[in-house]
Amino acid sequence: MFNTGLYPDGGIEILRDCLVAAAPLDLLGMRLLQTCPQPGLYPTDLPRETLKEAVSEIVDYTGRCTAVARRLSHLAPISLITVPVLGFGL
Repeated sequence: MFNTGLYPDGGIEILRDCLVAAAPLDLLGMRLLQTCPQPGLYPTDLPRETLKEAVSEIVDYTGRCTAVARRLSHLAPISLITVPVLGFGL
């Protein structure tokens, strides 16, 4: 499915396996939202400190995701002139 000929050594499969193996991040805020019986409702009987911790985790995670996205957007392009693209041969 992912083999386009760009990585004859199986690089795409290796990347896919790494991404699949990554454990989901356990955020308190997400766990609290999942405990709500009806989607769209928010827990209302939480101690203030628990809510502060949950919001802080989500804000921190959002900031880290934004920083990673910013770094990825500034990566230098990779020349494909010497790489055979077998999936799009003429």
